[in-house]
Amino acid sequence: MGRYGSELITSTAAQTGNWSALIPTEPTVFASITGFQFAGNWPSKTMPTGITIPGDITAFQISSGSVIAVKARTP
Repeated sequence: MGRYGSELITSTAAQTGNWSALIPTEPTVFASITGFQFAGNWPSKTMPTGITIPGDITAFQISSGSVIAVKARTP
């Protein structure tokens, strides 16, 4: 993980791309997470600092907080 780089996301604007994980750097609320087999009510949960959310993620948006978005290999 992290072989293709990462970026710090602090903006509440929708993000699109290819990521292999999202890691909150402070308590973070997600407005949405889109990817292979993602489901659930994300806006009602505050994710704690440092917890890794792995997956094949193609889009996400945070309502508050910040995350390190770990880039995935692109086809």
